[in-house]
Amino acid sequence: MFKRRSIAVLLVTVMLFNLCACSAQSTETTNSTESSKAPESAVQSTDSSYDIANATYVLKAGHVLSDTHPYHKSLQYMDEYLAKETNGDLRIEIYPNAQLGNERDLQEGCSMGTIDIGIGATATLSNFTTDFALFDLPYLFADKDQARSVLHSEWANQKLSELESLDMIGLTFWEAGMFDVINSKHPIKEISDYSGLTIRVMENDIFMATMTALGINPVPMAWSEVFTSIQNGTVDGTSNPIVTIYVSSIYTIAKNFTIANMMYSPIPVIMSKSTFDSLPEDYQKLMYEAAEKASSVEYGMIDELEGQALDAFASEGCEVTYFTDEQIAECQKIMKEKVWPQFVGGKVAQSDIDAIEGIIAGL
Repeated sequence: MFKRRSIAVLLVTVMLFNLCACSAQSTETTNSTESSKAPESAVQSTDSSYDIANATYVLKAGHVLSDTHPYHKSLQYMDEYLAKETNGDLRIEIYPNAQLGNERDLQEGCSMGTIDIGIGATATLSNFTTDFALFDLPYLFADKDQARSVLHSEWANQKLSELESLDMIGLTFWEAGMFDVINSKHPIKEISDYSGLTIRVMENDIFMATMTALGINPVPMAWSEVFTSIQNGTVDGTSNPIVTIYVSSIYTIAKNFTIANMMYSPIPVIMSKSTFDSLPEDYQKLMYEAAEKASSVEYGMIDELEGQALDAFASEGCEVTYFTDEQIAECQKIMKEKVWPQFVGGKVAQSDIDAIEGIIAGL
């Protein structure tokens, strides 16, 4: 796992050099024709004081988005933190753009010990364990601040610890943001406008049930296929958070985006248990520290990029519709009547719902 060929070292060194030189210049994603500018607050490069070739431990981390996304910048932050705390002895190699596979592949790789760190959604993680399915329920959280408070509670730490049964270590939670629908057909100004659209969703039964409740035809699809599928008309659009749509340039080919704050997407930062167990005890503690500190960095970048995204949408002619409080309340009513009963009491434990509601009540 930690052995590295000289060619791999050379490639990583070149990649890190390029990151340092770019100074917030944007790069193209795997599936996009345009790129997006990284926020000024983003971590731009790893500490050049330490040569990764001299590290004893080099952890392989993967995610499916571009190197302008907060996932990538936050992993860079973790790498810098670990390098400084260990004098360059513990480092992270970062593989963006699904180079190591889609999110489900990354999570499975962590469980099998073939990938050291995987960044992916609870929507795909729930394919391995139902313990995280509750996070995919529509309108579980009213907003991001509420969700962030819950996900950094003792209750959430206990949920992360349950991943050990899958040979994974849950270090902390980051986020993707709120999932909503962007499409190439027509503006969605009323709830009835969703009906008849064919929309790509993550490979998750709660996401599919959510779309179905709105009259949408949901199509489960890996992220690497989405841009081309919208472009060639296989699907009308996708359900994703604003930042994901932005850095992947989906808004350049689908011009109708509606903000209804349907589903908040927590992103558990997962590590292979076999990798974790092979680290010295003090390095294990540092992994938790680095991931937790990076969560604040990641949240800040998500917030900043959402503002940039809306400006970019407007300049590109992508119409953004904001549902009113009344429309959101109606959507919430539909979901709690049609979607929640399919899962709460079965795949989703009522005790977890009660725990979240208790935490929220105490905020």
